[in-house]
Amino acid sequence: MLPINVDPDSKPGEYVLKSLFVNFTTQAERKIRIIMAEPLEKPLTKSLQRGEDPQFDQVISSMSSLSEYCLPSILRTLFDWYKRQNGIEDESHEYRPRTSNKSKSDEQQRDYLMERRDLAIDFIFSLVLIEVLKQIPLHPVIDSLIHDIINLAFKHFKYKEGYLGPNTGNMHVVADLYAEVIGVLAQAK
Repeated sequence: MLPINVDPDSKPGEYVLKSLFVNFTTQAERKIRIIMAEPLEKPLTKSLQRGEDPQFDQVISSMSSLSEYCLPSILRTLFDWYKRQNGIEDESHEYRPRTSNKSKSDEQQRDYLMERRDLAIDFIFSLVLIEVLKQIPLHPVIDSLIHDIINLAFKHFKYKEGYLGPNTGNMHVVADLYAEVIGVLAQAK
C-alpha cells in the first residue's frame, strides 16, 4: 500500500473529505486483507456486517453525514475507488495466462479466492452506497451517476446458471445488498 498524503493547505472542506476517504480506503483494505485470510466457507456477513466493526461503521456514518454537502463528489470518488479495486481503469491490470505447472484445484482455489475478494469489495461498496444515497433529497445527483448505480446493481441480480461454488451464499448476500441500494434510491428519488 502506498502512503496517501492529504495536503494540509487545501480548503477545509476538501481536507475533511480527503482525510475521511483516506481513512475509508485504509479501513476497507484492512477488511479485504482479513477476508482473504479467512476460510472460503466463512460467509462475508460474519466479517463485514454492520455493527461488527465500530470504527468502520463510524467512517461510513461520517461519509453519510458529509454527503449531505457534497454527494456527487463522494459518489464519483467511491466509483473511482470501486473501479480501481476491480482493475477496470488500471492499465497494469492485464490478463496474464496461468502457468501450466499448477494443478487444476490450485487454479480453482485461486479463482474462488479472487471471486471472494470481488464480492467483499461489492459488499463494502454497497454498504457505503446505502448510507450516502439517503442524502439524495438534500443534495441533487447527476442522472448518469444514478444510472451507473442502477446498472451495477442489476448486474448482480443476474442468476449464474449452474454455479455451485463456495461463494454462492455470498453472491446472494451481495445481490440483497444491491437490492437495498435500489430501495434507498427508490425512496430518495
